Amino acid sequence: MQDKIRTTVITGFLGAGKTTLLNHLVSQPTEKFALLVNEVGSVHIDEALIERSDEEMIELTNGCICCSIRGDLRDALLRIAKRRRDGELSFDRLLIETTGVADPGPILQTFYFEPAVEQSYQISSVVTVIDAYHLERQLTFQENVKQIGFADVLILNKMDLVDVSERETLTALLRERNPSAAIIETEQGQLESDRLFETFHFPKEEQVRLSQQTDQIHQSVEDFTALTIVEERPLNRNRFGMVLREVLEAYAEDLYRYKGIIHFADTDRKVILQGTGMIYGTAIREPFSEQPKTTLVFIGKGLDEQAIRKGIEAAIEHG
Repeated sequence: MQDKIRTTVITGFLGAGKTTLLNHLVSQPTEKFALLVNEVGSVHIDEALIERSDEEMIELTNGCICCSIRGDLRDALLRIAKRRRDGELSFDRLLIETTGVADPGPILQTFYFEPAVEQSYQISSVVTVIDAYHLERQLTFQENVKQIGFADVLILNKMDLVDVSERETLTALLRERNPSAAIIETEQGQLESDRLFETFHFPKEEQVRLSQQTDQIHQSVEDFTALTIVEERPLNRNRFGMVLREVLEAYAEDLYRYKGIIHFADTDRKVILQGTGMIYGTAIREPFSEQPKTTLVFIGKGLDEQAIRKGIEAAIEHG
């Protein structure tokens, strides 16, 4: 049986530079890509790359392919997976490009709530392209804030249009809204593609970033919340599980992403938490090399800081 199809979701607000990034990726591929986009015409793949096209698919000169989403995303994913199993398509990774105002939540949920899709695909990363020149204005749009909150990797594009003195401010604005994402500064979407991939499931670099976070909360006027909780006392595994379920039930679709490195009382190893919406998973990693502590990040809309902190407090192991 073939391995699951590694999948990267590329999102970003209108005009951020998703098309430029995609053209860069497929013109200098480190592996063979399939692109799934909302409309073939909206991607504007460089004509020099196009070899042959038909109703549903563009074949590129470097062996990559570009498919259009016509109708339901689930159906498109299942068609691609079947054609790959049948040997009609050959590629290493699927890239999904969303519209500029798309909510990444339902896209990610398709990979977890649809059993047939879950059997064939594995999310590799969620990448959000940011227009550095217009960032502050675009943060007034809920769609853009939500895209930032869902990301594993934030590409701060068009940095050539930004004054050097403004760069730290822009990075700080993104850090406030997504403390755990990697931030990559680019011009014209130029970057090494391997920096975009395999980031959804907590690589070592993200563990380091998260372990360096301080206890804090950021709340914007749009009711957006990024809450970081740092707790040095060990947690009780069962009580934490109950607290997490209560948080998910309380916020459901308003909880975009949540991540954490958890210090449970019954193990000296790190327990990694990773979730979106109502779906989450945990994994056991290496022992703590530093002083053990729990670091949790919750990103969403209208989160009650005190209620969540009270829940974590109730999960602390006593005695």
